[in-house]
Amino acid sequence: MAKKYLFVAASFLYAALIFYLSSIPSLANPLNTPFFLYLHQKMIELGLEFLGIPFYLAYRYPDKFAHMMLYLGFGLILNLAMRSMAVRRPEILSILLGSVYGVTDEYHQSFVPYRSASVTDLTADITGLVMSQIVLLLIVRLRRR
Repeated sequence: MAKKYLFVAASFLYAALIFYLSSIPSLANPLNTPFFLYLHQKMIELGLEFLGIPFYLAYRYPDKFAHMMLYLGFGLILNLAMRSMAVRRPEILSILLGSVYGVTDEYHQSFVPYRSASVTDLTADITGLVMSQIVLLLIVRLRRR
């Protein structure tokens, strides 16, 4: 019973973190983008260009990459909260709830100085949510083997 409330509380805390970050008027770029370009180039040199694509995206679009990673984490926590409450399709509900929160987060940003609401940010948020559910489904499948 306590586990259920722990994951629900973690979901609310994570949502509060997202709200806080969205409230900062000018958020500094937290990513070391030259490092991601270096990793991308190394993957190409090794003949593993397909593995370098995420590093290139992090270099080229650090803001969108940060949105995607932030919402990937949110999707993981939402899924754990849904599972702890014995929801039938936690993957679908996690994506839906996270997406609704993403919409409200973008709306909130439209009122923050030097920030703006963006469909591309929302797309990155939803992409992170979907990726989190894919990762969890893959983990469940691997555990069954």
